[in-house]
Amino acid sequence: MCGSLVISYDIYILRRIDVILLLCLFQSRPCLAGGEAYELYLKGDLSKAASSYFDEAAAQPAEARPLLNAAMCLKQAGRYAEAARAMTRALVRAPHDPDIYSELGWLRFHQADYTGASSAFETAIRIQTLHARAELGLASVYSNLEEKEKTLLHLEKYRALRPDFAGVDYILAWNYMNFKMHKEAEEALVEALRKDPSFTEARLPLAGIYARQGKFNEAWNQYYRVLDYAPGHPVASKMMKVLEGKLTKQPEEIRPPFRISKPLVMEPLDALQKLSGSVKIRVGIGTGSTGKQGRNNILKIKSFEGLTVTGKASGKLFANIPADAVWTVTGEEGRVVLKDPAGNIFGRFAGPILVKPGRPAGSVIFSASPKTSNPWFRGADRQYRGYIELYPNGARGIGAVNVIENELYLLGVVPSEVAPQWPYESLKAQAVLARTQVLIRRARGGQHKKDGYHLCDGQHCQAYKGMSNEHNTTSRAVVDTEGEILTYHGRPAYTFYHSNCGGSVQASKEVNGWGDSPYLMTKHDIAPDKPQTPLDPWEFQLWITGNPMANCNYPGRVRASEFRWMKIIRRKDMTFRVNKDYSIGELLDIIPLRRSPSGNVNSVMLVGEKRSVTVAKEHLIRNILGFSSLKSTLFEVEINRFKDGKIRNYWLYGGGWGHAIGMCQSGAAGLAGKYNKTYKEIMDFYFPGTAIRRIKYVKKNK
Repeated sequence: MCGSLVISYDIYILRRIDVILLLCLFQSRPCLAGGEAYELYLKGDLSKAASSYFDEAAAQPAEARPLLNAAMCLKQAGRYAEAARAMTRALVRAPHDPDIYSELGWLRFHQADYTGASSAFETAIRIQTLHARAELGLASVYSNLEEKEKTLLHLEKYRALRPDFAGVDYILAWNYMNFKMHKEAEEALVEALRKDPSFTEARLPLAGIYARQGKFNEAWNQYYRVLDYAPGHPVASKMMKVLEGKLTKQPEEIRPPFRISKPLVMEPLDALQKLSGSVKIRVGIGTGSTGKQGRNNILKIKSFEGLTVTGKASGKLFANIPADAVWTVTGEEGRVVLKDPAGNIFGRFAGPILVKPGRPAGSVIFSASPKTSNPWFRGADRQYRGYIELYPNGARGIGAVNVIENELYLLGVVPSEVAPQWPYESLKAQAVLARTQVLIRRARGGQHKKDGYHLCDGQHCQAYKGMSNEHNTTSRAVVDTEGEILTYHGRPAYTFYHSNCGGSVQASKEVNGWGDSPYLMTKHDIAPDKPQTPLDPWEFQLWITGNPMANCNYPGRVRASEFRWMKIIRRKDMTFRVNKDYSIGELLDIIPLRRSPSGNVNSVMLVGEKRSVTVAKEHLIRNILGFSSLKSTLFEVEINRFKDGKIRNYWLYGGGWGHAIGMCQSGAAGLAGKYNKTYKEIMDFYFPGTAIRRIKYVKKNK
């Protein structure tokens, strides 16, 4: 008897065996340093890492941590039974640790040992009443045993402990559907999407529920939303076509486009007008995920100030478009064709034309059209400062570039990248980083030099939604930091940033193709006065599946679904997705290999029936594991199996959104809001050794 906890006979026997093993190990093998085991773990040499941790356990017979680290290495390698045995040995050394019992329960659950799993989860809860992960584990056990009341009871307890976590509503919905409780499933899915609009896996079953209820318009809308986040999704694409003949409204009525009905008035007006003294840049608009021009078969243009259309090369005036009149531009036979509202052709152009507003402070508006092939111009009016260059773009129809002063461009970038309601100092930090990015890309031609512009308007470069997205607070941040950039040793720094790091920023050198900048280092996104210590395999497991403190864990300001997320993907869906890119046959295992000290997966092995492949590029790793892209590479995989060992589904626990290099935008908000840090202090935290400098623009009309 040990307190209120009884140590079972099998654990007693294991304790005796442990002593014998320790003696053998001391005599037969040298003790390796824990640092070496950790390095092996980061390199993805999981078997050697586990062996090294076992050696460390032999050298520290009173410590459970080395055995726990070994267990996590074995688990990551897909050796769940061995991992469970190591966990059981760890319990001999730490019999009162609820986390060990909980994780042992999950190892047993994923091997379909429901009796052993429930016993471990119940013990964890006896030790620690409010143990969220053990409650989820018990609910999962009872779900597989088809015990509805117990399943829902423990899921509600889990939701009470993690109220902002969209994953719990998704799991609730999953179980409601299994128990034929479709109304409750619908409510849970709607709640999951309220917390995380990008949760594609929640939209698909919700669309299915609507379709079964005969709500075809609502079902069609959900499938359409899936394609917003996962273009080309096979199920959503197929079902939209199936539902088209059953709609009771036109698509534009179901999803009415956003319309710009009056001019935007921004403050401070005088200061904004002075921003036009910066250099011009070229921004590709309506671009795809790789930053290339989208397919523009038809575009509608207008302006509150009227427009002029001139030839770029000749300067010849071809048309004066009255204020508020909507003209049409089409791509036909390798030419740009301009038509008035009556359909009369004003010109067929083999070269670029320039569309300029009637006054310098005016704007060009692309009026949303259901006939355009580019989703960017289909669902909403788009408004841009500066002027627009349109040109023939081969099979893609019309190319569109916004030519604009750099500082005016930033007015549309900053609110597209961060929430205007965030603490003001974080908005200023974003303005400085975005400005630095532009100047580097402009000076070097950028990734899109061959495309004819310096930057695209998507996350491939910097999100840019134009004038209609501007906000007073972010505009003031641009004005207050006008001309300021981040430098390192007097030269512009690489100012990478991302939405949410999940609690840990990774060094650029850890990711293929990102270079090695000394100021882009691995660090935990925690309060500046907190110590920076690495996450060993056991700590990482608890950290990624939990809700740890971090700058970017900022309830009320930052969506919880960006900090922690999960996915459950069926075996056949994962196999189908992987085989779209790699013909490996039935998917048998997913093994994360190389990790950065931040925890991000930088290479992953896909073990197939025919062959195995290793994926080692950040965007490929994120795109291959499911129909919709993972939010980040900060994740761990748990594989759930039937009793016969065949895979049932894949559980992915993840954190963050983006590549996790440079500034964590959510973390910057946390530093400013929770710790009252200035934008310069935020720069010092994420880019140590850099300095902010103010530049003077030399205008060149390019």
